[in-house]
Amino acid sequence: MLELGCGNGKTAGLIIGRGAELVAVDFSINGLRACRRSLGLANLEAVLSDVRFLPFTCGSFDSVVAYHVLGHLMEEERREAVSEVHRVLRRGGTLLLKVFSVQDMRFGQGKEVERGTFRRGTGIRTHFFEREELLALTSGFEEVSLTEEIARKRYGGEERSRGEWIGTFRRP
Repeated sequence: MLELGCGNGKTAGLIIGRGAELVAVDFSINGLRACRRSLGLANLEAVLSDVRFLPFTCGSFDSVVAYHVLGHLMEEERREAVSEVHRVLRRGGTLLLKVFSVQDMRFGQGKEVERGTFRRGTGIRTHFFEREELLALTSGFEEVSLTEEIARKRYGGEERSRGEWIGTFRRP
């Protein structure tokens, strides 16, 4: 299994905890170090790489996990990343993804740098997806499931919505 954008290792820990073999990718050496540290796994196969240019052969993985990574890319970069996922997945392999939806409480906050993509005070870009846009992005895959989940959470003393698209797609 390949995880794109492993960051601090939160998702990697869940994957490894279920007994899966994992290769973790992040574009930040600090992210990879944090992932290894949080999991206590000095031998975790962690690869420094841009998700648009994965250093793996075609059909290398049964599954790819992309949780909240595609939304930090600009439109053309998202297309490149999904193309790379398609390339490194074996036929019949699955793409598991999570991205923020336009129903998220942060949609529209910050400077819009591209339609639906905002840069907030931290400098981090976040894209918020509509269903049709996500389906177009994953058009080279078969949709297994795609659901929008809206959770009400308390932030700063007030209740707000966190909106995510959670999807499973299969490479034909």
